[in-house]
Amino acid sequence: MSEHSESADMKNAVATAQDLKDHKAPWIIHSLVSLGLIIIAMMAVYSMFATKPEARKWGGRPAPAVTVETTKLNPSDYQVWIDSFGSATPLTLTKLVSDVSGRVIEVSENIRAGKTFEKGDILLKIEPRDFAIAVNVAEAAVANAEVQYAQELAEAEIARQEWNTKPNSRAGKRLALREPQVKAALASLQSAKARLDQAKLDLERTEVRAPFKGKVLTQMVDLGQVINPQQAIAEIYATDQLEIRLPIKTQDLHQLELARLDGQGTPPQVVLESTIGDQAYEWYGQIVRSEGAYDRDSRMLYVVARVNNPFVETDMAPAMRVGQFFEAKIEGRLLTNVFALPRRSVSQDSMISLASEGQLKKLPIKTVWTDTENVIIDAQNLLGEKGEGPFFTKDDYLILTPTANLVPGTRVKLIGEEQPPNRQFAGKGKQPKTPGATTGADSTSSAQ
Repeated sequence: MSEHSESADMKNAVATAQDLKDHKAPWIIHSLVSLGLIIIAMMAVYSMFATKPEARKWGGRPAPAVTVETTKLNPSDYQVWIDSFGSATPLTLTKLVSDVSGRVIEVSENIRAGKTFEKGDILLKIEPRDFAIAVNVAEAAVANAEVQYAQELAEAEIARQEWNTKPNSRAGKRLALREPQVKAALASLQSAKARLDQAKLDLERTEVRAPFKGKVLTQMVDLGQVINPQQAIAEIYATDQLEIRLPIKTQDLHQLELARLDGQGTPPQVVLESTIGDQAYEWYGQIVRSEGAYDRDSRMLYVVARVNNPFVETDMAPAMRVGQFFEAKIEGRLLTNVFALPRRSVSQDSMISLASEGQLKKLPIKTVWTDTENVIIDAQNLLGEKGEGPFFTKDDYLILTPTANLVPGTRVKLIGEEQPPNRQFAGKGKQPKTPGATTGADSTSSAQ
């Protein structure tokens, strides 16, 4: 029995060994395929690195120059114009009142709002009959006083002739000669004449006349209305001059010569601009005074501009209007020996870029004045010495192209450098049409 069991175990062992022998061949094949793929990949990588292109070297050629737009700087004089704004108000604005009471019986067409009148024009009439009666009564009183005065003069003359013995005292003499009675009669006569003059004046005042040439802003009474003394009839204003209050920022006051407003020289000029429809017009005036205190709300000082004959329409501009809004440019100081730099040439950190001998050079600047078009700097402050670092020379060009990403020393090339510069850059921006505003920048090229 045991021999039979041992024979069976031997047979199972032989069968298991035979199975392992049969599965050995696929495992070897898989290993060989994987090894082959690895070898092929390594050969491919080696081939790529072995055949990579080599960088071409240029033998130390300099980097290409950056083309920039430039302008030539020349010191010159620059007229400062200070920007402001304001609305027009009449120089003379008043309320027309009546000096007498009564019913309005006639209203002139010229008292309507917006109408124009001349000095002395009758704008309104009040019922005059009561005042005419008062004149007649006053004339009668004058006549009666004249009779009384004449009688006293006659009696005084008779008394002078009848008295043989003159009184010893001066008072008795005056009373005997009726001198006090004569003076009383004369005073009554003068009083009667004064009442007559008053009555005539009141009658004359029933016709309300214009005190000056002007226009009506507001009408306040009309036909049939009963008015009282000192009651406003209309609000009127003179048309000979208009004024405009213009605020000045505190940082701009140093450029406004306030001494010229006190008679030290001619008053500063002002250019007023207003748009009507799609057309802009200009008017010209003078700064005549400054207000005595800063405005509490805005903390700005106001100056007052005055325009003569503002309601006269010309070929250049229409008539001005009360309440019209204006943008103003006020004449400031004349800056001498300065550079006028276009605003786009100055960086936010107050640096400018120069083209100096084909290289970029950056300089800090100190601003004297800034407007919408230009940045003004003192020419003397920009000029330096070679031992002080970067400096400006007369052969340098101001770069207008943005250079924030370029470092000093970068090679630059001027637009149109192969041709001599033949065009000048005005460098003064939008200046009023007034002589005296000059700048000193000559352009070598136009904007791209």
